[in-house]
Amino acid sequence: MGNQTVKLGDIFDIQGKSTKENLRVVIEGNLENVKRIGEKMSSGEIIINGNIGMHLGNQMTGGKIIVNGNADDWAGAMLKGGELEINGNAGNYVGAAYRGFWKGMEDGIIRVHGKIGREAMLWARNSKGENKWPILYCNDAGSFLGIHNHGGTIIVNGDTDVYPGADQAWGNIIVNGKILKKLASYKKIGEKKEISLPNGEIIKGNYIEYSGDHSVKKETNGRLFLKL
Repeated sequence: MGNQTVKLGDIFDIQGKSTKENLRVVIEGNLENVKRIGEKMSSGEIIINGNIGMHLGNQMTGGKIIVNGNADDWAGAMLKGGELEINGNAGNYVGAAYRGFWKGMEDGIIRVHGKIGREAMLWARNSKGENKWPILYCNDAGSFLGIHNHGGTIIVNGDTDVYPGADQAWGNIIVNGKILKKLASYKKIGEKKEISLPNGEIIKGNYIEYSGDHSVKKETNGRLFLKL
C-alpha cells in the first residue's frame, strides 16, 4: 500500500481457508484502484465480484480468474497460460506485451464479454512445438487490434475500430461485426464457410478471407476474416 507492506487483514475482512489442492479465493467489493491481482499466478481460482484495477493476471501461467465486473488496462498482459474471464468491459492492452518486450501473450485464453480498448494482443506469439495457442475472445474491440501479431488468434463477436491486424505476420483475426477501417495492405483471397483454428476449434459461417499485413512482407501467413 503505497511504499509500505501491510497485511491483507488490515484492509480486507478475511474468512475461510484453502489448501494447495483446492485454492479458491473470492474477493468482494470495488477494487478499481487495486493493481496486479493474480500476477504470475500458476494455479487455483480467483473470483472477483466487482471492478478491478490494472495488470490483472499479468504473466500468469495457470489457473483461472473470473471478474464479475470491469477490468482496467493491461488485463492478462503477457499471459503464458491459464484462463482469464471478464464478464464486463476491459481497458487497453488486453493480453499485450509491456513496452520494450517483443513477446506478449504466448498461451492461455482471455474472454471478455464486453468491449476492450486499443492495442489488444500486442506482439502475441504461438509455439506449435510446445502446443501453445494464445486466444482472445471479445465483443467490441478498439483500434489496432492484434498489432504485430505473430501467431495469436482473436475472435471478435462485435465491431472493431480502425486497422485490426496492423503489422501482422501470422495468426488469425476473425470479426463477426464491422471494421471501421481496414488496412489497404490486406489482400482479398475469397470467401470461406469454415475456419479451422490452430487449437482445433472450427468456426462456421460466411466470411471473406484476407491475407496480410503485406506491408510487413510480400508473403504472410496472417489472416483476417470478416463475416458477410
